[in-house]
Amino acid sequence: MKTSISILLVVALVGCGKQAASGQSEGAAPPAKAAEFKKGQGLLLSAEAIEFIGLRKAEAQAKADRVLVPVQALLRNSEGAFVFVQNGQRWLRTEVKPGVESDGSIQVADGLLEGDVIAIAGVWGLWLAELQAIKGGVGCADGH
Repeated sequence: MKTSISILLVVALVGCGKQAASGQSEGAAPPAKAAEFKKGQGLLLSAEAIEFIGLRKAEAQAKADRVLVPVQALLRNSEGAFVFVQNGQRWLRTEVKPGVESDGSIQVADGLLEGDVIAIAGVWGLWLAELQAIKGGVGCADGH
């Protein structure tokens, strides 16, 4: 009797694999990544991630010899000042030299060209996705 109970217990536990623990059915593909980063090319976001962070874009405009960007497009951190520039389907964090700020815009003395497509909303979401990709860790969407 003990032997048959032990065998049934072993058979039942063998069925408890990763699929059961993760909620995935056997043969189901893992969920797509929300973001993928390649050094020098930038961050590629899924359509869901773009919607989630509220990403919006616009072309950088020139005034005199300076490029103007909305203030909310500028990311300042301990490493410097940056703008995310569209690079094909990817977003590349690009260092810029900010200048004078007025009327909701800031002059960029170096790092951008007129017509560059930049992120004007969702900038912090891009930054956080890049940090996660570079520094490691697992996002909530990756099943932890």
